[in-house]
Amino acid sequence: MNSKPSLESSEYILLVDDELNNLAVLSALLIDQGYTVRRVLSGQKALDLMKSNQPPALVLLDIMMPEMDGYQVCQKMKSDEKTRGIAVIFLSALDDVKNKVKGFEVGGADYITKPFESLEVITRVQHQLGLRKLQQQIKIEAQLRESLLQEQENREFKRRIITTISHEYRTPLSIIMTSAGLLETYCDLENPKQQKHIQRIQQMVQHLSSLVNDVVFVNELEQDKIILQPVTLNLIEFCQTLISELKVARQVKHPINFSNQGNEFDGQWDERILRQILSHLLSNAIKFSPPESQLDFKLVQEQDKIEFHIQDQGIGILQENRDKIFDLFYRGDNVGTIQGEGLGLAIVKKCVNLYGGNILLETEINQGTTFIVKLPIPKIG
Repeated sequence: MNSKPSLESSEYILLVDDELNNLAVLSALLIDQGYTVRRVLSGQKALDLMKSNQPPALVLLDIMMPEMDGYQVCQKMKSDEKTRGIAVIFLSALDDVKNKVKGFEVGGADYITKPFESLEVITRVQHQLGLRKLQQQIKIEAQLRESLLQEQENREFKRRIITTISHEYRTPLSIIMTSAGLLETYCDLENPKQQKHIQRIQQMVQHLSSLVNDVVFVNELEQDKIILQPVTLNLIEFCQTLISELKVARQVKHPINFSNQGNEFDGQWDERILRQILSHLLSNAIKFSPPESQLDFKLVQEQDKIEFHIQDQGIGILQENRDKIFDLFYRGDNVGTIQGEGLGLAIVKKCVNLYGGNILLETEINQGTTFIVKLPIPKIG
């Protein structure tokens, strides 16, 4: 029959009978159907085999056997956690209702009366194996549902933590920044130490505020809460403004050589998303480059795509790290003591994905890295 449920290569049906002739007939019948079969002559040998590393998928069990009858074997199976899930089909010449009922009471799944018909045996075996497969599928589906529910609970828990942290951090950071500004106003302008300490406070507050904002933004990206909100932008002006802002905010001493190639730079772009992409790439280029080394920032229009090329002369990215650098909180093995949290490139990648674009890198150790972001030009209307 072609509709029989298949068994895995390591699975088998166990035949238990003290009559060799019965075992031979059943074995031939089931092997002819493509099943793997094992045979034992006693209940104790059957129990020993079932407790091995490869228990059977199904047991065909004779009732009338010496030392331990089939009912006792089945009772022992059902009392053992390792074997209780194995279905048992009884085979017996005892055909009265009382014996059949007892077979089901001790845990049997089915009952076949001897002498048996081949078609009946095959059909009942297929039925039990089909039920087994269905039970396995139900179990897998239940585990998947449980995993999904756990994942949802974890995501909700993470969201609440991030929301709480962002609120609890932002308020005191704002107060500290305001206080530092007041100190700067009223401090002794001729005291360089005071000025230096105040500037350090301001820089650390800006760093922590940026970190909180990044964590909150990543959480929004992961929960698919970010929707592109395009506005009219001239990309040349946008990039130049971004460079100026970055130089002031981070007191950048690296010369940034900006250039453009192409004709069409006016379009509908999400300013916030572009800022996330470019500011993180530029910040990384600055962070991992020698002091005052030049950065190259090129804007290229290629047919229906816009490309951003950001090249530094920094430490480069190790070959074994290149597949992981866009993972959250991942940092390269060669960054040493350079500070960072491993958020920037993960944010860049997620933002590029929002646009349906892609990001490439070219890198050489101790020579520098070039990131190339390619975004499709949004169609107006």
